[in-house]
Amino acid sequence: MRTVLKLICFALILGACNKDEEIKETCLVDNPLEELFWLKQIKTGLEQSAAAGKAEIYEYTYKQQRVFSVNSCVGCSDSKTDVYNCGGNIMCEFGGIAGLNTCPDFDSQATNKKLLWKNHDQPIIDKDVYDNTTTDNYSITNIELNDDTLKISISFSGCSPDSDRIYLVDSESVLESTPPQRLLKLEFFKEESCLAAFNRILEFNINNLQVSSINELNLSIEGWNNNITYQY
Repeated sequence: MRTVLKLICFALILGACNKDEEIKETCLVDNPLEELFWLKQIKTGLEQSAAAGKAEIYEYTYKQQRVFSVNSCVGCSDSKTDVYNCGGNIMCEFGGIAGLNTCPDFDSQATNKKLLWKNHDQPIIDKDVYDNTTTDNYSITNIELNDDTLKISISFSGCSPDSDRIYLVDSESVLESTPPQRLLKLEFFKEESCLAAFNRILEFNINNLQVSSINELNLSIEGWNNNITYQY
């Protein structure tokens, strides 16, 4: 009887180890939005949903794992954010009508925050994302501001003019100056190694950068020598 119990316990432990190894293997991907089938399905569903609000998908490192948070309605009072492991299993839940918070240490323990996808053209205002944003694979050639629309012209090399990620990210700080200043970075992410040259114009609605009681800001965009004056 004891031998049977030992064998059962060993099988359970081995199964758990195999499951952990499977999750580790699924995390060895360069483009999780395409290579993790379940995450690709979530993204496709948000893109095709006529009722979807502002949605965002982030990647973090949490409890020594690569995890992914999905918020299908950013800024909605009853929106719920789910955090998944690489196997597509929910690890944490936040918000919703019930006000869930199943991982109270997430904000303090989650690191390496990176925006993977969003369905809106507004800048992301987030210090962690700003700090992790790379700007070394393109050159800014021109910037124009018309009302709330910021147009950034860039040149870059690659196999196509497309990009896996295009984001304008704000540092979350408003610096004291005259007028006050906001710091921004543009991420135009490509993993291609081709040397074909391309030019592209990117557009962003920057009205979420406005600060109450202030009607003018200087926008300092990394890679561009001149500040942009934004009046509203």
